[in-house]
Amino acid sequence: MKNRKIGQKISFFFAVFCYLMALGTVIFGVYWWNNYGSDSPIFASAIASVIFFISCGVVLHFVANANLMDLKIKSAEK
Repeated sequence: MKNRKIGQKISFFFAVFCYLMALGTVIFGVYWWNNYGSDSPIFASAIASVIFFISCGVVLHFVANANLMDLKIKSAEK
């Protein structure tokens, strides 16, 4: 595994969190669909939330796995 900076570690944590939230929202959506049907705006909101969480997770996952270069300014000591 490559070395990640602190920001990338935080991004990876939130990416996993978003994936878990998407999974939880899918479970809630299936529960709502079985009990109340798909005509409810709550069901539509759950599906929209799943898309949002997966999209956020993908973006944060790419940020966490990016090969970032070192942008520190190096002083020239003589």
